[in-house]
Amino acid sequence: MKRKLFFISVIFALILTLFPACDAQKAGSLKVITRPYIAQYECTSATFGKDNLLDKFDYIEVNLVNKNELEVIYKLKIGDRKIISAPYDFNPETHELSADIGILGYKFKQTVIIKNGRFTVTKPIGKKQLIMNFQIK
Repeated sequence: MKRKLFFISVIFALILTLFPACDAQKAGSLKVITRPYIAQYECTSATFGKDNLLDKFDYIEVNLVNKNELEVIYKLKIGDRKIISAPYDFNPETHELSADIGILGYKFKQTVIIKNGRFTVTKPIGKKQLIMNFQIK
């Protein structure tokens, strides 16, 4: 009887050990489980009014460095690479990311919702609308 109880306990312990390990392997790294939004995002489209901004840039990227600092990285076709750092806040329940960023002479506070590795920045500037779409790189 003690032997059966011992074997059942061992099998139960193995089951408890192996099932969580399988789930963790499917889920990926700890970063993916805890803060999946921390990534580098590339701008896939950018318009200001009717103008395509990506015609003037080699690239525009947003890099979430850690849980409270981001970098906006861009390079004009004629110019040097620029990196702008700014603090941000992220609400894990609503998936809202808020940051106060100064770029190209403009300073603005923006809140976006990150969903499925994508977000869109929209901002009226003067009489034109700035629309920038980003996705995980």
